[in-house]
Formats: sequence, structure tokens, C-alpha cells
Amino acid sequence: MNSGFLKFAKRLSSTSNCASSMMLANLTFGNMRSTGTPLILVPGLFGTKENWIRVGKELSQRLGCMVFAVENRNHGGSSMAPSMSYPEMAEDLVGFIDWVRKITGEEQVNLHGHSMGGKTVTQLATTPEYAARIKNLIVEDMSPLGYPLKRAEYLDCIKHMLKTDMNKTRDEVMTELGEKVSKVLLYQFVRGNLGEDANGKAIWTCNLNVIDETYIYLLSHDIRFGVFEGPTLFQRASGSGFLPAAHKGVVEKMFPHVRFAETAWSNHWIHADDPHFFVDSICEFLDEPEELQLKSYL
Repeated sequence: MNSGFLKFAKRLSSTSNCASSMMLANLTFGNMRSTGTPLILVPGLFGTKENWIRVGKELSQRLGCMVFAVENRNHGGSSMAPSMSYPEMAEDLVGFIDWVRKITGEEQVNLHGHSMGGKTVTQLATTPEYAARIKNLIVEDMSPLGYPLKRAEYLDCIKHMLKTDMNKTRDEVMTELGEKVSKVLLYQFVRGNLGEDANGKAIWTCNLNVIDETYIYLLSHDIRFGVFEGPTLFQRASGSGFLPAAHKGVVEKMFPHVRFAETAWSNHWIHADDPHFFVDSICEFLDEPEELQLKSYL
């Protein structure tokens, strides 16, 4: 990771998002000498840019391109806002894409999204005025359709986070929540969003109240309209339930040049649980000749 360029990137991106006033914090892998199409990684709910360090470095090296890992609005170092709908987050991302296009001189980017980020990038890709910015689209374990409101474990985790006494150290909060939520959620949701202030007291680095108010919408919202004609890869964790087989027909209609890559060795967070599959499937997809990518995969 180029720390000098990272400082430049943060400074410039705070003023260069033309489609949205939201600044998206980011980490950059690679450097300005990289010649491949830039790749942007968009995390899910509670995801942080640091989640991508391992795979971001490897993808940059193998693909020979700059890789940008962003944080969504209301997360980490990105701008905070009173709402976070999918059209709003797609517009935020368009602004970031336009900044990447400006600094790299590339007309298009390769775009990847995980979970909530996956639904955001499908919103963006199927919006006609935005789609031309995307060369290849990659969606990690997420359907464009909503889900039945049965994932109470995640909502319960958010409620426990809201009720936590923050007049404690970060370690004390982690211990307290470790008694109330699963280990998976403790490390995927809580740890990356828990910081400390100058006095050593724990603080949430995300806009937890807005996330709580928006969670049901984020889970249940359908992105049903529009078609993206470019090459598309859907990565699927077979046991997670986030990309059900019943949604495959809708995916194929919205993304007629789609292919699927599946792993049985991962939960919902493929990039963390099965990083070799994650990186290999992306590299194989992006390295294919364009005429093969534009076939319709079954």
C-alpha cells in the first residue's frame, strides 16, 4: 500500500465527488504506474476499508491495477448522513468512481460489492446514466432482491450495540458484547466499528442510530428494474442463504452476461473466510478475453 498516495487520495477524494457531497474514506493499493483497469471494492453493512487489506494487496499485484477499498456513508471515516438508501449510496459511489477515473485517466472501472455493497453496485449498474462507467461487475454473496425479515440475529446485535454502556474501554465493551452476540457477529460487525476516544473510552465509529433505523429497509429492499449488459460475476457462499437459488432467474434477467462462482468453504464473508477462492475467481474472471466474458453463463 502506497502511504504517500493514500494521503493524497484521501485529501483529493474529499473534494472531488461530483455526483454526491458524501466523502468516501478509502485505502489504495498499487500506485499511479499501474496500468490495469482500476478495481473498487465496496463493503457491506458495518464493513470497513481495513477488511480488504489482505485481498486488496493481492488483487493489485496479480491484476496489475490500482485497487480502492472504500467505506460506505455512515461508516468509519466516510461522511455521516441522516439516511442511507440504495439510490443515495449508489450516487455516493458514482462520485468516487468519477474521481478514480479522473486521477487514473481510465474511462471505466471494475466494480465489486459485498452484501449491502453488492446491492448498492447492482443499483448503480442497472441505472442507465451510471452503467457506462463500469467495465466489469462483481457481486459477492448478495441478491438484488430482498429477504424475508427473519435475520433477527443481526437486528438483535444492533440493539445490543445501542444498549451498551460506552463509559468503558474498548476491551470491556468487546467482553460485554461477547456475552450477548455470536462470535461471528462480534468480529464481523462489532470489532471494526469500535474505537476509543482520547480518554480511552469506547466509541462507535459508525452512525449506529441511522443504521438501526435503516436496517429493515436495507435487508428487504428489491432492486428489480434495469439491466446491466456488461460482464458480471456473482460469487456465492453455498451455505449462507444470501444468494438463494430461487433468485437465480432474476439475476440472469438483470445481468444477461452473468456467470457464477461458488464456494462451500465460506460463510457470508467470502473475502475473509475463503480469500484464495475470492481472489482466484476475480482474477480468472477479469483475465478472460472480453468475447468470452460477454457470453451468457448458466
